Amino acid sequence: MAGENALWLPAGGGGERFVNADNADPVPDKLRVSEVPLQDWARAILNYRIDNQLEPHTRCKPSGGPRQFLTPYGVEIVEIPDLQQILIFDLGGPHTYRAIFMDGRQHPKDLTASYYGHSTGRWDGDTLVIDTVGFNEKFWIDRQGTPHTDKLHMTEKLTRTDYNTIKYDVTIDDPGAYTKPWSSGFNFRWTTNSELFEYVCQDNNYAPELMVGTQEFVDRTSKIVP
Repeated sequence: MAGENALWLPAGGGGERFVNADNADPVPDKLRVSEVPLQDWARAILNYRIDNQLEPHTRCKPSGGPRQFLTPYGVEIVEIPDLQQILIFDLGGPHTYRAIFMDGRQHPKDLTASYYGHSTGRWDGDTLVIDTVGFNEKFWIDRQGTPHTDKLHMTEKLTRTDYNTIKYDVTIDDPGAYTKPWSSGFNFRWTTNSELFEYVCQDNNYAPELMVGTQEFVDRTSKIVP
């Protein structure tokens, strides 16, 4: 709020999940990994990524959709009425920002695919509804490796249910990777006495198990594939 230094962080911290693991107690209102309507090729990709955490985000690449919010560093959401835009600033990782156009414009017909895509927004009562297309295929949409294609159409809804909470819901519509649209979500928490700080994403990464291989085995001779 005005006059406060604060960030929005996932309610579950760095362990917040977009889908439930099959071998863990389920979180209500979220599909298990086996229930996500993946096409066969996309499920094979997901299974590989679960075992091989070669996430682009850990190598300083932006992450669109839910993955932007699934970070223990948090985000800052800034509305700029004069520009009719809302900006979402990342803290950590690539340290980038995403623009949401609130002026009623349509998506361009000839979009250049990008990490964040092209986002337009509108208010539905107290809910911010964001419509995004134009994604590239170079990022994961969550920390576990849920895949997508450049056909992805994402509808996000952000509702402030109380002073300290935003409810985030998103519908994934991607006929290139899924057999039907599906939805998930989580909550953000308002964390005071926090603000954006300088963050350098560099080669000297102290979490090699997130870069190549797993915690039990790290193989730097393997090809690094996003």
